[in-house]
This record gives sequence, structure tokens and C-alpha cells, in this order.
Amino acid sequence: MRLKTLLVLPLLVASLQAASVEDLTFTLNSDGTEYSVSGCVQSASGSLDIPITYNGLPVTSIGSDAFGYCTSLTSITIPDSVTSIGGYAFSSCYSLSSIIIPDSVTLIGDYAFYACSSLSSITIPDSVTSIGVGVFYSCTSLTSITIPDGVTSIGTSAFYSCTSLTSITIPDSVASIGQNAFGNIQ
Repeated sequence: MRLKTLLVLPLLVASLQAASVEDLTFTLNSDGTEYSVSGCVQSASGSLDIPITYNGLPVTSIGSDAFGYCTSLTSITIPDSVTSIGGYAFSSCYSLSSIIIPDSVTLIGDYAFYACSSLSSITIPDSVTSIGVGVFYSCTSLTSITIPDGVTSIGTSAFYSCTSLTSITIPDSVASIGQNAFGNIQ
């Protein structure tokens, strides 16, 4: 019995390893001064810390669909150097339960967290002024959210089908709420 336990342990440890920079693809911007995370190996699993720099230059954005269908990632930490998150950036990351978005982020693209069905809570930084179309569409485990004071608009279907949502705080700064922003919520 002891021999079986010792043989299984290395396999278990290997399966718990975190994703790494080697799982990411970076794209250099046109003037050669900064990078964007443009892709991730879909088999990446566990937790991932996006680096603040790559090849000595800052990582300033997460591109559209960069983490799409990375279904085994459970948590992601975004560095303070990132200012924007592209559309569908984390779409269908079904196991993603935790993500830290720094105050440096000013833009979160449409459908950025589409169908992140394990995401139970998220803090939108004060630097964000608009919640786009379908940003949290079908985040079925999302239970509560606080929208910061600087947000002036909530896009169409922003929280559509967030069926576990029981608490939301909307500040007075919000001047417009799109159609079905909170549709299909029980």
C-alpha cells in the first residue's frame, strides 16, 4: 500500500502545477514599446500570474479572446501595468473562480468574462467608467457585485443570466443602463 501511495503522489503534484509564462503568447505593439497578452495555451491549468514585463518591456493589455476556452485556469492575477482587457478576453473560462483586476485597468471589453460560470465575485476597479455589453453574461455563480462610483454606464446584457446574483450595488453616477442588463435573473 505504501508503494502505491508513493507512486501516485508525483502524479498528483504534477496535476496541481500552476500555469506559467511559457503558456502565454505575447504580441509587441507597433512602436515596439510594450506587449499585449494575445493568447494562452488552452490546456493551461491552475493559477496564473501575468507578468508585469516581458522581454524587458511592460505588459499593458490583455488582447481580445486571449484566454478564451482556457477551461482549467482557476485564478488569474493581472499586474498593475495592464490598462485594458479586450473583448472576450476570458470567455468560457469555466473553472475561473478568482481574478484580481488592478486599479490601472480603465477598459474592460465587451463579453470579457462571458460564461465564466465559476466566477463567484469580482471587484471592478474604481478606474473603470463603463461596463460594456455582456461583460459578465452568463456568469452563473456570480452572487454579488459592487459597481464603483466612477461608472457612468452599464451596457446591454452586462449581467444577463447571472442567475445566482443576489446583491448588486449601483452608484448614483450610473446615468444609463442598457437593455436586459440584468435580464434572466431569478
